[in-house]
Amino acid sequence: MKFVTTILVLNITLISRIFLSIVPMKAYGTEVRQLLSFQTLNRKVQTPVKTAGTTTEKQPTTPPAKPVVENARMDNYENHYQVNLDYTYTEVIAQRMTLLTRQGIEDWQRANQSYSPDTQSLELVEAYVIQPNGEKVKVTEENIFTRPSQESQDAPGFSNSMTTTVVFPKLMVGSQTFVKWKLTQKKPSIDFSDIETPSFRESSVKETVQISIPTSLKLRWKKRGAYVVSDKIQGDRRIITAVIANQPARQSENDMVDPTDVDSVFVFSNLDSWEELGKIVWRDWHDKAVVTPEIKRLADKITGDKQGIEATRLIYNWVAQNIKYVAVYLTESAGYIPHTSTAILRNGYGDCKDYVLLMQTLLKAKGINSVPVLVNWGSIYQTVPLPTSSQFNHAIIYLPDYKIFANPTDNYASFGQLDVSLRNKFVVMATQKGLTAYTPKSIANQNRYSMTSTITIANDGSINGQSEVQYFGSFNTPSRRYFASDKPEQIVNQLLAATPEGGSGTLETSDLNNLEQPVTVKGKWLSPYAVSIDKQIYFSTPFGVSTINPQSLRGFITFNKRSYPLVVGAGNGSWEYKIILPTGYKISHLPENRSFSNAAGEYKCRYEVGNGYIRVQRNLTFQKDVYSAQEYPAFQDLIYKIINDARSVMVLEKF
Repeated sequence: MKFVTTILVLNITLISRIFLSIVPMKAYGTEVRQLLSFQTLNRKVQTPVKTAGTTTEKQPTTPPAKPVVENARMDNYENHYQVNLDYTYTEVIAQRMTLLTRQGIEDWQRANQSYSPDTQSLELVEAYVIQPNGEKVKVTEENIFTRPSQESQDAPGFSNSMTTTVVFPKLMVGSQTFVKWKLTQKKPSIDFSDIETPSFRESSVKETVQISIPTSLKLRWKKRGAYVVSDKIQGDRRIITAVIANQPARQSENDMVDPTDVDSVFVFSNLDSWEELGKIVWRDWHDKAVVTPEIKRLADKITGDKQGIEATRLIYNWVAQNIKYVAVYLTESAGYIPHTSTAILRNGYGDCKDYVLLMQTLLKAKGINSVPVLVNWGSIYQTVPLPTSSQFNHAIIYLPDYKIFANPTDNYASFGQLDVSLRNKFVVMATQKGLTAYTPKSIANQNRYSMTSTITIANDGSINGQSEVQYFGSFNTPSRRYFASDKPEQIVNQLLAATPEGGSGTLETSDLNNLEQPVTVKGKWLSPYAVSIDKQIYFSTPFGVSTINPQSLRGFITFNKRSYPLVVGAGNGSWEYKIILPTGYKISHLPENRSFSNAAGEYKCRYEVGNGYIRVQRNLTFQKDVYSAQEYPAFQDLIYKIINDARSVMVLEKF
């Protein structure tokens, strides 16, 4: 599969499910996460990125595929490169699919291919449909569309990429679609490399990648898993062919890592090392950080009399909050070279490279060192076997004097705060010699969610409640984004609607634009007739105004045996409820206190009796960002402890 290196914003990306798992997100973090899953798991023909030794790596432990509903089958996929002496090339991509269900028709009715007119040309060689009765239906001009790509529309002047779309006509269950593209790379790209993985959600009969390259040019390849590779010399050309056959369809799992981490992989590259990639990016980047008089005045205005780390923080905040993000993808049109600071300031928008370049230039004006960094902002946590720019989809910045990584593209993240999809990630630094490193791992007690709530049960069964929620560390970023996404009254009613007790209420937040201040949320609510009043009252702890509902953690549960690693995010959540009893009732039963710990984390809960009230305290810790399939049973045991406790019943008795 043509590996998609799209600059994904806020992939989470992959925002940890624990933070906002019950919240109907409207912000772009969730959309990007869905986009990543869609691109990685559903499509073979993708937007092209740009694209002598042999080595085989051990396949990661991957269990047999589970039976899945097959909506489509990939009968054949071929990707042929004809490389020239300057590493320009022609790439011919052909794909044949059989559509097995109506859902398969919906998924595969279109085929898209994007390209940059500046450095590439694209030709649709052929497209047609073979019906179950053998009839061949050619795709006509009226079903072929070439339009500016989305990034070109979002950022005029920043990208001119185009997308050609084929719409297959007269599809029915059993139809076969065929499309063949010819893409010509007219100018050498940053490197000649790519990552190929087999179709994941669709079974495939045969997938082939073939590279014909002059023998005088260097090119290495490595494979992992089921690819069979041949490497032959024919005259003055070297022919490398990688084939993978008879691959079953696989079922994606909630919050799984990217299939690239666990599936068969074929990688080719003309880079000698990851450091070489850093040097190439530095070569094309470093002379862009020009301190103009405009930049100097702006840097002085932002920082005032602050210096060092405080000045760095102020510059980060200004860039993060004053430049609008536009989704300019890492294609030939956008490349790895940012726009000038002057252009970025004039337009008021940019992509991740532009955020980093502007911040770097402002820091340079204050004499502060910084380094652009390439990273994957998504669910890829493993490093592929060879150096390739396709490993990365995002740029962040590193402050060597303070040993801090920062992500100015995330305009809700505090300085130095990385979300789970940027933690413990392999990175390449764009320096004169090129450097590699890893971003820091998450530390659970630095990422905290804390809720305190006072709940009064009235004698008619209604509940009056008030709560205060505080967010720390990486919990701040999604909470800022969420609470800024709608009116407070809409948000509080969304939260209450997701609880058993329901109701309505009011909400107020701390200053969401202050990136230095942890987010605090205060809520008040009324849940009419939430408890059934009788001689005995049975109830569980009401959830109230809380973005993390213990029952919502069910989203982590996989009922079948888990096959793939789970992305969670190390963190800690604490809940404290003071439940004031209705008059005339006493406590006849409380759940038992619990204390549980295992390799995945720990959970504690405590029930205390006071004068006319019950105090419930819960504390949950996830120790790791990513849990392997082998670690999942321990993680599931941990999750069930809080789920079961949250539905435990307290009993009151009338006296």
